[in-house]
Amino acid sequence: TLNRDLMSVLHAPKVLPGYGMDDAQELDAAQDLLDLSNALDPQPPSPPMVQSRMDFDHAQTTVSEAPVVAPKQTSPSWHQVQDMNPNFANPTLIPTQDGDSLPLFMQDAAMSFGESSPGDACMPDFLRHMPVLETSLSGHATPWGIVDPSFHWDLDFSSFDFGLFDQGNMHEYAQPETSSTAAQTTEHHPQPRNPDTAAADRAKAFDRSLWRYLPRSKTNPVTAGESNLTFPDGESEAQSPSCIPVRNITSERLSYTVRDRLLALVLESSSAQNSKRIAAGFPSLGLLDGMVQIFFTASSINAASYLHLPTFSPAHVHPLLLICIIAAGSFSAPDDILRKLGLALHEVARVAMSKFIDEDNSTIRDIQFLQMQILLSELGMWSGMSRQMEIAESFLQPPVTMLRRGGWFGRSAWKRIYPLPNDEGRILQAKWKEWVLQESWLRLVYKFFEFDRQSSMALLKPPLISYAEMRMPLPCTDALWQAPSATAWKVTYLSTTGATVKQPTLFDCIEDLEYLNDDNGSSAAYLKHFADSLLLSSRQQELMKLCEDFKNSRHSSRGHELILVQTLLMHLNAPLDDVQMFAGIAGPEEAKHTYPSIRDWSLTPEARRAIWHASQILSISQGLPPGKLQNFYAMTNYQAALVLWIYGLLKRTSDENIDQDSSIDMQAIVLNDTQEQEMKRFVKLSRGQPAIRDGSTETVIPLRDAAQVIGSVSRFLRSSHGNTGLCPPLVESLVQLMEVLRSATK
Repeated sequence: TLNRDLMSVLHAPKVLPGYGMDDAQELDAAQDLLDLSNALDPQPPSPPMVQSRMDFDHAQTTVSEAPVVAPKQTSPSWHQVQDMNPNFANPTLIPTQDGDSLPLFMQDAAMSFGESSPGDACMPDFLRHMPVLETSLSGHATPWGIVDPSFHWDLDFSSFDFGLFDQGNMHEYAQPETSSTAAQTTEHHPQPRNPDTAAADRAKAFDRSLWRYLPRSKTNPVTAGESNLTFPDGESEAQSPSCIPVRNITSERLSYTVRDRLLALVLESSSAQNSKRIAAGFPSLGLLDGMVQIFFTASSINAASYLHLPTFSPAHVHPLLLICIIAAGSFSAPDDILRKLGLALHEVARVAMSKFIDEDNSTIRDIQFLQMQILLSELGMWSGMSRQMEIAESFLQPPVTMLRRGGWFGRSAWKRIYPLPNDEGRILQAKWKEWVLQESWLRLVYKFFEFDRQSSMALLKPPLISYAEMRMPLPCTDALWQAPSATAWKVTYLSTTGATVKQPTLFDCIEDLEYLNDDNGSSAAYLKHFADSLLLSSRQQELMKLCEDFKNSRHSSRGHELILVQTLLMHLNAPLDDVQMFAGIAGPEEAKHTYPSIRDWSLTPEARRAIWHASQILSISQGLPPGKLQNFYAMTNYQAALVLWIYGLLKRTSDENIDQDSSIDMQAIVLNDTQEQEMKRFVKLSRGQPAIRDGSTETVIPLRDAAQVIGSVSRFLRSSHGNTGLCPPLVESLVQLMEVLRSATK
């Protein structure tokens, strides 16, 4: 037998003429082959190891090098060896002979989730059948892939007829190709599907979402988007979309001189081959001015909170800042063609920004330059396109550094400027302008602070500004900020109670919640300082208490503040990073590795508390005005839907393995309608079946029906922007992602 032959090899003479192999090498080779032959004997097989194939190949190679002639035996093939042992759960994990084996750090726990292993009895089916997905090992919580190919929002598009501004004609261009399909799928329950097919769809859901960005070589999105800066010949009179406000918000309108400056800036940043076309078809003066009006009226931008509207003059604004304003206004318009114009102008401004700094370094201390930065960052971050989102995230650090180096985070940079009762004429006018400039700086710093917090919560990344740096005073009241003239500012200031008192800081608000009752933006600043500490579990109870104190002391009717409170509380109780991992953002392997921790979390009171706060986010969002649910607030609804969806999946699988005969355990707990005291009993005792109420149909949907839960949220997000289907790109991307997750859920 093979064993006897191997033993003869072990006892053979140790010096072989003409070869030169030392004794240790020959013994090792023979011992490897002997170990292999013992493994082939008919005995209880040991669990297969990934390394066994490699050992077998090594033994064959080493023995074949020795000039020992063994008796001719017919060794079993590798396929026969596999038949003698349990099959691998996933054949793709077996190393191949060409060296394409998995790294060692990926060969451990991944094997324990195969169908041949017992695994966890409560593991969802979609994890058992989830296919292997080739993913990058880079960051996963930020956008890092290609947008859904069916959602045509990449800048690499061909020329488009910009004269078709009639809403009736535009309807066929307004929606992406899959929007009608998605709308139809929300009306009907999907037919039962093959588990493997459903699992594959789940694994690919994030591949087609805004979270994945794969840069393409030899492409220039700036040049590709230049076609959207022009309008067809003879269509200038048709450039009057119905979405442009009739009432002028600004005191001054754009002039032809300003339009010429904008055109010169665009031509300077554009390619030579498109210069003539852009010059001939640049948007009309009326359209550009209309985009400025939209910019100041759009609730999603809230520009009047940090740009002083009473003193805004297009003739005295830097052309690059005006380009950013028009780009933001165009992109926020409910019109696909105008949104493409906004994206093209956004690229022009972003490219021109670096040249603008190189020509004059002093501009980094200019407030208009930093106002450009926040506009470009906001438009890119909430654009719904992975490329723009990654660029915005990457370039947020420079303006924050400029503010920090400029000393705007400290207290000493700010001085008290206030009118006296006898101030008149030029003295009063000079004080007002000085106060407006300082207040503009102050509000801009808090705008960056707010945007940094929103992007941190949306992308689950650390913030760039620490609240410990925020030593400057809080902004003044909106009544003072919106005063149309120096005289009105003086009257408002002298009539405001406590106006002459020193402005409180963020830390003053933390120590005394009474400051939150002042209408000076202190409540929003108070909330946003918590985002720094969301990852510090040691402070979880303290932070939750601070949020609860704010909620109880501030009976606010502002929906955005209430959503922010509930979002903070949801983050404090739910591991959002693990939730997205489990949903598949980093591929199926990471989802499998995350399953044990996310399963344990779903059984805790924190999980039940998190789903209640998630339901409150949805409930408050339903009361927002139409069109308000976008940008950061759309992301909060997506995160809330993800928390409810994941909890429903795990709740369903765990309940299937537990007999629940008690009527109390089967009683529905409608999270949207349940009072806080009743919810505390549910959190502590885990009695009842949690459910949500659909805002449009008023039907109760158990969280166990995870597909219907996430489908309800996606329908609400789409319907919150009217029946035209003209959702903002970010909302459309989130809706499509949730629809894929819904359709792929059993």
